[in-house]
Amino acid sequence: MRTTILFSFSVVFALALPVAYAESPSVTIVTGPDAPELERYAANELSGLLTTLFEAEVSISSTPPTEGAKNLILLGSPATNPAVKGTYPAELGKQGQVVESTLSGLVIAGGSPVATLWAVYEYGYANGMRYLTNGDFPPVEKSAFTLEYYDIALKPEFETRAWRIRAKGPASQASWIVADHEKLLIQLAKLKFNAVILPENNNQISFDAIDVTGDIAGRSVFDGAKEFSNPDLTSESGKVDQWIAGISAAADRLGMSTESANSSLPVLELGQAQGGLLPQTSPLRLPEGAGFTVEAAIVGDINPQLHYLSRAAFDPAVTPESALIDLATPICGEGVAESLALGFAAIAEVSAIIEKEDPTFAVPDPKMFMEHYDSAEPAPEWWAKAKELYGKAVGEMYRANTRARDGARPWILYHAKRDTFALHYLTAVEAARNAGIARAAKDEDAWAENLELSIEAMHNALGIYSEVAADPSDRGTIAVLNEVGYRPLLKALDELP
Repeated sequence: MRTTILFSFSVVFALALPVAYAESPSVTIVTGPDAPELERYAANELSGLLTTLFEAEVSISSTPPTEGAKNLILLGSPATNPAVKGTYPAELGKQGQVVESTLSGLVIAGGSPVATLWAVYEYGYANGMRYLTNGDFPPVEKSAFTLEYYDIALKPEFETRAWRIRAKGPASQASWIVADHEKLLIQLAKLKFNAVILPENNNQISFDAIDVTGDIAGRSVFDGAKEFSNPDLTSESGKVDQWIAGISAAADRLGMSTESANSSLPVLELGQAQGGLLPQTSPLRLPEGAGFTVEAAIVGDINPQLHYLSRAAFDPAVTPESALIDLATPICGEGVAESLALGFAAIAEVSAIIEKEDPTFAVPDPKMFMEHYDSAEPAPEWWAKAKELYGKAVGEMYRANTRARDGARPWILYHAKRDTFALHYLTAVEAARNAGIARAAKDEDAWAENLELSIEAMHNALGIYSEVAADPSDRGTIAVLNEVGYRPLLKALDELP
């Protein structure tokens, strides 16, 4: 199997190659005469990549190129484009991808239309483009344009790479409208996921709307709405069916298969298994077999893990450590991945502590926060260690953000703010517990002081989170914690003697 990553030496090309363009290059993408819809979509995606990476002037043609034409990219699969026949090795199969320089032009091909689309994204990846759940980031140092020296051939180690929709409660993907799911699926397609595990059609998918008016924390994320809900999901008959059908149709347009929630594929939980609201990670071990499924509640937390899985699914030599370097360096610059690694290591350590000591900690539940206020037991010792580790993660994330160039800094800032949210949340929990202890001891001054401290910490936690909230799960988390934490704390303060 041939695998060459162009980006690692593309900067040298910019200095040494005579094919570097001072002006915008003109490029022609040649598809098959009757290219299927997915390959036409791939051609448009490739055109966008060429424009972003090289400011190229791009045309798309289904006519065979004339002899001597320059800057040709031959796009398609052997069954759809005669121009790529003979350049796609049959042993790569239907999911294989080729990005190869030939005398006729650059061939970007797959064993099927959807694999051709993945080959387009591989071309972008080889030139430093990185794909995250909330968008794409180009490299901070763009390479010079050339269609030479590419020699990439990929075949998956895992035939099925599935995304499982977690749909239970407002902080899950149950709060996402169909359009939100489609945006995420587009990004997952760029990471070469090829299946979607749909949620079961039952009453658990829907959730009661949460009032987000009045005195709440982080209110800016709701854009003046009176309640937080999923407009695509109501109690009206058939709405859940329509929502699932809309997601299924979006997946189909991207060449993804859809399966039922009863899929037998092994599930990799990328966050807290029960949908906890704090940033947490689980150890990743690729399973035995032909495929895997990934699942997470807070999607913004899992970009490093998703990136690792997307690369390791095609190259078993990839490790989580090497994948993080390869993710961060092109879009952030040198010296950033090291700080990110330390920050994520702290998150992994605190995650292991929470999983051992209290797996239900910060898992959405009506009593998840105020049960600490209702208790007169001393705070467990592990809370202090958790605060220390989240504090370490905050420091490393901000250090990474300071070192990073423009471009991917919003991605790093998301993690920095999420970890800061967790730090303030733990402060709020600790203060609520101390207020409960003071109440039991009839120490009204300490009772009031700790209640006020808990309210302030919760307000800070949700205010900071609101600055980077990127999707409905982020907004759902803020809505939930206002409902079960911030408002009940204010009520408890009002009821003080």
